Amino acid sequence: MKKKVLAMLLTCTMGLSMVAGCGGSGSGSETKESTDTTAEASSEEAAEATESTEEAAETTEETTTEASGDVVTLKWVTIGSGMPDNYDSWAATLNEYLAEKIGVNIEMEVISWGDWDNRRNIIISTNEPYDIIFGNGGNFTSDIALGAYYDITDLVKDNMPGLTALMPEEYWDAVTVDGKVYGVPTYKDSSLSNYDIWDAELVDEYSIDIDEMAKSLDAKTDIFKQLKEEKGDYPVYVKNDGLYYIFDKYDQLGAGLQILGVRYDDKDAKVCLTLEQDDIMSELKTIHEWYQDGIINSDASTLSEGRVYNMWRVAQGWPSAAITSWGPQMGKDVVVSQIGETILSNDTVRGSLNMISANTQYPEKCLQFLDLVNTDTKVRDMFYYGEEGVNFKYTDDGKVEKLNEDWTMAGYTQGTFFTVTQNAADEFNQWDEVKELNEKATPSVLLGFTFDYSEVSDQLANCTEIWSRYKSEITTGVLDPETAVPEMKEELEAAGWQDVVDAAQAQVDAFIANK
Repeated sequence: MKKKVLAMLLTCTMGLSMVAGCGGSGSGSETKESTDTTAEASSEEAAEATESTEEAAETTEETTTEASGDVVTLKWVTIGSGMPDNYDSWAATLNEYLAEKIGVNIEMEVISWGDWDNRRNIIISTNEPYDIIFGNGGNFTSDIALGAYYDITDLVKDNMPGLTALMPEEYWDAVTVDGKVYGVPTYKDSSLSNYDIWDAELVDEYSIDIDEMAKSLDAKTDIFKQLKEEKGDYPVYVKNDGLYYIFDKYDQLGAGLQILGVRYDDKDAKVCLTLEQDDIMSELKTIHEWYQDGIINSDASTLSEGRVYNMWRVAQGWPSAAITSWGPQMGKDVVVSQIGETILSNDTVRGSLNMISANTQYPEKCLQFLDLVNTDTKVRDMFYYGEEGVNFKYTDDGKVEKLNEDWTMAGYTQGTFFTVTQNAADEFNQWDEVKELNEKATPSVLLGFTFDYSEVSDQLANCTEIWSRYKSEITTGVLDPETAVPEMKEELEAAGWQDVVDAAQAQVDAFIANK
């Protein structure tokens, strides 16, 4: 077992990115959950993929209590809408099955969206006990620098045969830092596609050309002004992370800082302050205009949770999510249009990860458990849908009928969507759509690159702290970017911004030269 991690207070580098990580913007908890929890699909292709891993998974499943005589309890910390009301009965059923299969019981801590950043940072920085924790690209490398996570490089093959057989090898490359594997990717949509999501009723009533609207933020201004005046509601309702999806065009180098990046299609791979780039500045000006015109809710910069209904918002996903998730979650029919290209990068793969604590006593058991979550449909369904007979039931034809929407765990944080039983309400296989997006994605010029910022970690931490003070008011439109960005840049320069940029650029240049 690895030595205890020193408690280091570098929490400012651990903010939840999303998004990026898992992308999306605009409606708080609904947005964060729906960006990646929309694939409730299973199909013949998915079934075949599952069958192909069964033989490999048998090794894991045969690791039962007979091997050691003991059942170990693992704590998994993750994000969602809080602890389920029926957690105790759900856990009792699940743990009986897990104990028989792999000699494990699981204890969940499901942290609510609004509390996630603070609670998660406390767990990491104070060395609070846990075994598995959810995360994304926004905190992955900074946590590794702290020594928070177990190096699982030599353990994956023997303890995760099912997942390694199911998941493309390049996913493991995306979670490799300095030649070592520190995270277990969620095998789902590895590329990033953002979509405008509109209330279909409003689109029909106002004859909105949503494809034209998707070309730019500014194209939406006139219709938003009209909707605000005639509907008496905010056309853009966001929480304190604002319209952060605008930064998705920039590869964030694994540094977890939205304002540091290289545009995904920049062949020169210039490291920049993204806020100063023409595309980002133009969008920030539009967002500020919306705020001034009352298009954006006035309390946006201070809200930790969004709301269910939105006239319009943005989320990461795929087109059929409009029918299977985004619409049902909002209680309305919605129509969608893709914004920009589909992008593949380290950041998109790192949008949903699970890491093993460097201090766990049971690293092998942690990986065996995650392998089972990914490859055993019974376990996968229990995490994705909840408790059988309470949250869902199986239909005669082997599909799932959801009994309610009370299950508060976020499916995208857990494991692959290939082994989730198809929702009976879904008439088609969403995964085919996602797979096609992945295959057609435009790779970032920095796919495979991770910035080693060890020599400028203090400067990066200082710059991250500065951005954390400005970002809510900039991304929600409260501040005028033409004055706020130069003001912030002065602070960044004093904090060592140029040192960070120079170090990153040198490594990027070397990476590009060796491609």
